Amino acid sequence: MSFDSASILFFLLAGVALAALDLSRERSARSSLSERYGWLAMLAALAHPLAWWVADAFALPGELTPFLAFDLMAASAIGAAAANRSPGGKAFLPLVLAAAAALSLGVQQLPQQGAGVSGALMASILLCAVLVGTAAECARHARLDPAVRGPVSLLALLAGAAAVLQLAVALLIATAREGSPHAMQLLAAAGIAWLVLKLALLSTLLKLFAARRLEASDRLSRSLVDKANASMTDLRVIAQAFYQLPGKVLVTDAGGRILFANADARRMLAYPETTDRLLEDLFVAVQPTGHQQVRALFERPDAQAELVQVRMTTVDCGGHEYHLLQLDLLPFDYDTLRSLLVDSRNDAPHEASGLLDHHFAIAAMADGWFRLLDPVDRYAASGLFWDKLRILSGSDSEISYLESSIATASAAQGWLRLRNGGGLSVALRKLNTPEHKLFYRVEMRLVDDATQANAHAPCADARDGRPEANP
Repeated sequence: MSFDSASILFFLLAGVALAALDLSRERSARSSLSERYGWLAMLAALAHPLAWWVADAFALPGELTPFLAFDLMAASAIGAAAANRSPGGKAFLPLVLAAAAALSLGVQQLPQQGAGVSGALMASILLCAVLVGTAAECARHARLDPAVRGPVSLLALLAGAAAVLQLAVALLIATAREGSPHAMQLLAAAGIAWLVLKLALLSTLLKLFAARRLEASDRLSRSLVDKANASMTDLRVIAQAFYQLPGKVLVTDAGGRILFANADARRMLAYPETTDRLLEDLFVAVQPTGHQQVRALFERPDAQAELVQVRMTTVDCGGHEYHLLQLDLLPFDYDTLRSLLVDSRNDAPHEASGLLDHHFAIAAMADGWFRLLDPVDRYAASGLFWDKLRILSGSDSEISYLESSIATASAAQGWLRLRNGGGLSVALRKLNTPEHKLFYRVEMRLVDDATQANAHAPCADARDGRPEANP
């Protein structure tokens, strides 16, 4: 084969551009074995054309055929890159170097011994043999690895075409007459075809790099997905087992936000929407009874009151604090109910709260009630609730409205104008014990703006909401 300077310069520039294009892409910290062999093939493929261009540019004498040993190394490295392993193990690289040295020495020594074999003929025959092996290795591996089948199959095709070209060059050298113009033209055309095939091989190697990176990325993604699925499966099994765990259990974060409730807890709480709700939202009242233990009053949707004991266990997980709450139903007891709703209640100066029995008689009242009624009634702790309201207010129509409303509904609210000025907001709620005994929760609040409060009392007399006119 013979080359001209323009073809070689184009090949060198194109090869460097392809290498720069691959280097500009984002790369992993460690290159794969396929990429290392591919870069060896690319560098070795540039050696012979570069030596030819330097010798031509500077008019250097000497035989350049031994530099085809680098093409032999490139062909072997292409096969190793396609297989993603070293053929022959650790002995691969020494064997390639030995073959390249044998080619170089043979090109120099055989013509001098008069054996009738030229250096160019020997180089073409050896290159043809190695390229046939490369094509066979690529074709075999294309069947074994579907992920890189496209670029590896193309490498096999190009290596086979390069082997055919070298065989044609060997036949041309062996049969052509020395100095034949026709043979020189054919060798020049073969040189251009050889450079084109090498450029196509380099481009296909870059495609192989990309396919290998995509394969590694997909393999990593599948591994991560498999691990995530396995973890999620474990979590689902644990969550399902925890959901079916005997006992009533809640899990909250450090702020009291409910994260999980098992089946028994949801049944006891009448299946409320617990996720992301605060623990205080579930219970009417909460009273500490010991270390990480409280009693609570829970109101079911059917207005039935339940007394619950809550035992808390703190769990630290990944630097975050969580609370495991075990709920146990307590026997219903009025003393416990009074302790939760009245005794432990610290009313604000403008509030009053308490309990009424099923006849609306006062069962227990918090201290706010006594601050409100003691100045006008020494017997604030007993008697009918409606009578006490009439002592505080002359709004008979509003008191009658409250009586009739709570008799027919589970809750009622009204506003009374106090005799000493100001207003009193009254809210009543009907509750049942587990034995279906009735009692009432009452909450009262002093209201300074009587006119605004009157808007929430639809049955109050018009004169109840404004000061009486002087006669």
